[in-house]
Amino acid sequence: MRQQAGVAAALALIATLVTGARAAHDARPPVAHTGGFGEPTCVECHFESTPRAGDALSLDGMPERYDPGSAYALTIAISDTAARAGGFQLAARVAAGPYAGAPAGTLCTANPRVAVETDTATGVQYASHAGAAPADSLRWEVMWRAPEQDVGPIVVHVAANAANDDDSPLGDVILLGSWETRGNTQRRQGSDVRSQESETSAASSCRF
Repeated sequence: MRQQAGVAAALALIATLVTGARAAHDARPPVAHTGGFGEPTCVECHFESTPRAGDALSLDGMPERYDPGSAYALTIAISDTAARAGGFQLAARVAAGPYAGAPAGTLCTANPRVAVETDTATGVQYASHAGAAPADSLRWEVMWRAPEQDVGPIVVHVAANAANDDDSPLGDVILLGSWETRGNTQRRQGSDVRSQESETSAASSCRF
């Protein structure tokens, strides 16, 4: 009996901690959870799900080829009809070469439904939902400004949660996607994309 009580108490504590973590991430997910470049995904907190790709997650507005310094309006959408709530996280990084994984351009938003945060360890920016969205609002807009010079292929990783809104970390569907764009101009010899990190200071102002 005592052992059963101990197990029950341990399970209750775990449930409390996990539910608390989920509630915190409903407001905003932790940075670096897009699944790109070896990152974890939303499964760390919504853990009864196998991440999957598919048509239920879309990214519109990403050009096939970007013009250095140009701004693009990106729209992230979840179309899973079973979703009762949802959220997302997005990052844009250099896709390949010696600076693969470095931040590429800048993200910003003028919409209070979206937040932009910079990982202080890597300089990578992450756009995400600022609060969990209901089923009829599973679309978000983010502005992305391409780097001031052609840094080669850029990849945008998106992780999204098509949630069942049952106030638990179980039963949600985690969606993953990646989209690539290439520069319109020839890459300059000796260009150093690390200089792009300095551009992230304008992340939340959206004044470009």
